[in-house]
Amino acid sequence: MPRKPTPPSDRKYDEMQKGKTYWHPGEDHPMDKLAEELEQLRERIPGQLEQLRASAQQTEQRLRAILEAMPNATDDPTALFAPAEHAAVATVIERFHNRKHLGHLLTIFQIQRAGRTLGRLQAIGAALDLANGLLEEEEAFSAESLATWRTFLQDQQEDTSAATTEPSPEQLQLTKEELRLQRIDEPLTPIVGSVEQSRQLLRDFEAHLPELRRQLTARQGWFEVFSVPKRRFKHEVIAYARALHAYQKKKKPIPAEVEQAVHPEVRRLIQARVETFPPALRDEVYNTVYVGPYVKYRWTEAKQNYSISLGLRDDYPPFPFVPEGF
Repeated sequence: MPRKPTPPSDRKYDEMQKGKTYWHPGEDHPMDKLAEELEQLRERIPGQLEQLRASAQQTEQRLRAILEAMPNATDDPTALFAPAEHAAVATVIERFHNRKHLGHLLTIFQIQRAGRTLGRLQAIGAALDLANGLLEEEEAFSAESLATWRTFLQDQQEDTSAATTEPSPEQLQLTKEELRLQRIDEPLTPIVGSVEQSRQLLRDFEAHLPELRRQLTARQGWFEVFSVPKRRFKHEVIAYARALHAYQKKKKPIPAEVEQAVHPEVRRLIQARVETFPPALRDEVYNTVYVGPYVKYRWTEAKQNYSISLGLRDDYPPFPFVPEGF
């Protein structure tokens, strides 16, 4: 089935409907709006450069502060994270000091903090690599171009030479058809610059993004509060099962009040000797007591679920454990 055609959007530049064959340079033309667009783009570049400079300065200040705070190379460089780590450990101990698995809980939280720190540093490194690669491809920012600009500022002499618009002797010998095709097949890179490296850098960065996200969110956990259902058969169900057994063995009639006290579908399943009842009939079969609440810390890692019990240190019920009401 063919795709539906995309409806055209509003044209950015109007077409010249009349007289375009006889148009001469210097006359009005709808494409004169190109000059306005160029001026708007040029007006935006200084602001973008200033924003880039401010961001670079802020990054440099942060990195300088980090490097100045780092210990000597002979020491443990991770000691820089010690104050924040101590604060996090103190918070964990304050909140969970009375839990059985305090040590395991503390370790998994530290693993998560270290993993996210590593992921954040990797993301920063990838972003800086992307920024440096994009700066490298911009011709105006190349060392050669910047050196030329510095020389111009020193000399304060602008090169006023301009390319001649007069046709060369070779051009005068060409036909109009040949002139229309002349140098058309030459690359546009010397004129508008290249973005191939920038596109490849962006593709590589986008391909790396899922791994960066995964590293930042690895072992992300949550607290789960739950109760455990404990079930036992209702007295009516037990009485019916016993009466049915007596009927099957001794042909003793089942009392009407015993039969009517049990749901018809439950009676049918008991007669069929079903051991597991469907969830929809649980309230007809069992008396249920919910024991708890209990708390666990859960997290997912490599598509596997893990958990740490947050039971209290004195959570030791009598053995054998019989819930209240049983």
